[in-house]
Amino acid sequence: MTAPRFVLAASLGVALVVSACASAPPSPPSPPSPPAAEAPKPSPFAAKIEGLDKKEGLLTLYLDREKGKIWLEVPAAHDGSGEVGRFLYVHGLEVGLGSNPVGLDRGQQSGGTVVVLRRFGGRLLVEQLNTGYVAHTDNPDERRAVRESFATSVLWAGALEVVENEGRALVDWTSFVVRDAHGAAAAMRGAKQGGWSLDRDRSVPDLEGCKVFPTNVELSALLTFESAESGRLVASVAPQANAVTLIARQSFLALPDEGFRSRAYDPRAGHFTVGYLDFGVPLKAPLETLWAARHRLQKIDPTAAKSAVKKPIVFYVDSGAPEPVRSALVEGAGWWAEAFEAAGFENAYRVEVLPPGIDPLDARYNVIQWVHRSTRGWSFGGGVMDPRTGEMLNGHVSLGSQRVRHDRLLFEGLVGAAKTGTGGPDDPIQVALARIRQLAAHEVGHALGLSHNFAASTYGRASVMDYPAPLVKIRADGSLDLSDAYAKGIGAWDKVAIRYLYSEFPPGTDEAAALQGLLNEALAQGQIYLTDQDARPAGAAQPLASLWDNGSDPVATFADVAKVRQIALANFGTGNLAAGKPTAFLEEVLAPLYFHHRYQLEAAAKSIAGLDYRYSIVGDGQPLAKPVAASQQRQAIQAVLSTLDASFLDLPESVLTLLPPHPPEYRDSDDRFQAQATAPAFDALGAAAAAADFAVAALLEPNRAARLIDLHRRDPSLPDLNEVLDALVSRGYARPPAPRRAEIARTVESVIVRRLIVLAANREATSAVRARVEATLERIAKLPIDGSDPAEEVAHRRHLSREIDRFL
Repeated sequence: MTAPRFVLAASLGVALVVSACASAPPSPPSPPSPPAAEAPKPSPFAAKIEGLDKKEGLLTLYLDREKGKIWLEVPAAHDGSGEVGRFLYVHGLEVGLGSNPVGLDRGQQSGGTVVVLRRFGGRLLVEQLNTGYVAHTDNPDERRAVRESFATSVLWAGALEVVENEGRALVDWTSFVVRDAHGAAAAMRGAKQGGWSLDRDRSVPDLEGCKVFPTNVELSALLTFESAESGRLVASVAPQANAVTLIARQSFLALPDEGFRSRAYDPRAGHFTVGYLDFGVPLKAPLETLWAARHRLQKIDPTAAKSAVKKPIVFYVDSGAPEPVRSALVEGAGWWAEAFEAAGFENAYRVEVLPPGIDPLDARYNVIQWVHRSTRGWSFGGGVMDPRTGEMLNGHVSLGSQRVRHDRLLFEGLVGAAKTGTGGPDDPIQVALARIRQLAAHEVGHALGLSHNFAASTYGRASVMDYPAPLVKIRADGSLDLSDAYAKGIGAWDKVAIRYLYSEFPPGTDEAAALQGLLNEALAQGQIYLTDQDARPAGAAQPLASLWDNGSDPVATFADVAKVRQIALANFGTGNLAAGKPTAFLEEVLAPLYFHHRYQLEAAAKSIAGLDYRYSIVGDGQPLAKPVAASQQRQAIQAVLSTLDASFLDLPESVLTLLPPHPPEYRDSDDRFQAQATAPAFDALGAAAAAADFAVAALLEPNRAARLIDLHRRDPSLPDLNEVLDALVSRGYARPPAPRRAEIARTVESVIVRRLIVLAANREATSAVRARVEATLERIAKLPIDGSDPAEEVAHRRHLSREIDRFL
């Protein structure tokens, strides 16, 4: 249809023209055409962003890929304060350093802080609010008084450009993105690794890593740090000792919407908290408010005892974890589903492998990340938290990859390497995988809001939030049994802790009373909570709170652990190392075995001047704090002293002959003994000194020594510090019958004197402690020297006497 009409019109046009030329007069000239209208010029704003890559969501960014810049669109201010947006802010690392002692790991994150984007005097400020001091009151003057009493922190400022009439503007945000927000330079300096600073010429924004979503913005930058001098730890992992390049991440998250109900902290429940001082409360109320940290979890039917949820908690396991570790991580982290079921939630929690293409640091996902370092190190669990309410918006776990390999070494030291890979219950690989399941559950527990419960191992391995020591049993034939080394699944305490944190009660329920009833029920069953401050300090006093221990009686369990160590050392040989490996690598297997008793020794020592206490609240009926019974204290003293016997410290000759110098080219290992006085030969006396020092340091810990004096003052039936000092000198100065072990005994004496001098010189120790210790040193210095003793014995005693005299 179109073509024929076109042809016809053309033909008619020709005919008309011909006719006009033949009969009509010439037409006058046509007037000139008006000039074409000029296209309107773009606004300065539009001109600035022309050709840039627009990213629109929670914030609007423009990426200048040619110049490597990031522009932020700044909307008009809401009010006279200049505020244009309020967010949760997080910083961290996508690419880490790889050194555990320095601590700059892949996936490391900060917690959440509240920041405001504020227009002020032609500039944009990124200002961190001070959420630690508030006034929750309807009176604006009271709120203003608190706000003006405490400082905020401006993190960054930049000039506004091309401001439009309607108020929006652009700001070059590149320098905000390309900055050391995570404090990497300070971390390296703090680890005594040199004077590091950010080199801006070698630092650029990672435009591909800058992502904008409706509820979060992710900003990445490649940061290069320089130092004229580099420490050993950095130099061992960086390609160039004086240049370290990391990829840093900063995230902005939308503030949570209404509907989250904060849960009050209870010191008996075992969870992390956020808190602030609220100056708006009545005079009768405490200033400090503490909220439990937890994810938002809501039943579809809040009236039902058990209901599905509006949005389940999903954790994703890093696909970078190799098999069979990855499956073990999925399984262990998945144990928490049972706890949520017990709390009344159906299908509320699950664990999956991270799908391809998902950014592990995208704040929308809960992730279990597999982190490599040059040496073995800690694992961590936590996440992003709203500091105003305690709501956890993101759970993030970092698992150190070398831990599972170290555990395999530990079990090969106990039962030999021949069982490795067999798949049986004593297979070191299978036991190490059982441990990694526990570790996954433990760190996810932190990411759910739970803190450590170091008392749980004393009432039946009741929590994955304890640090589990392998439960090694002795069979009737004297062999070691690892089939029940680690518990499977979460424990009774874990269910209590999850129920406290997450239980949702029907409308009209007295929530506070219901939660108190839950905890009282657990306490009645002996399920108590004790945490890091009760377990980690060298002078800790609660025998029920220890790391890597087992059993309700730490002293009795120590005897079992010492027996396991004795059996394993007696059987130690080349069978504890895989075929084809250098024989010298046996030292890495021997070290954890030789010190196998260490943590149970620390647990037993806590009974000495120990104090049995609970985190009680008024009216809950828990027992008051009381000293550990005198009989248990004296049993603990003897247990600790038993490790000073030369027979305990001496390594069999059959073992020592298997420890040649370390071969060249291989990387050194942190799992080797640190003593090197006899290098290149193995330092057997140095190993004995290290083991003896565990015991002597535990007995002479300043806080423990002071408690011995005070508790004996209040109850003379309890051991005094002088009783411990006398027992230490008597046991340490006992002469072994075997000449081979005489030098070990002298080594123990040296350790005792050195530790006594350290305590006597400690200005933090009480004068009563130092006076008793100085008296003991004077007594040692005056011990009679038998001229009939071997010359080396006489020389040793005289040397110690001179050491004491020089100190005094």
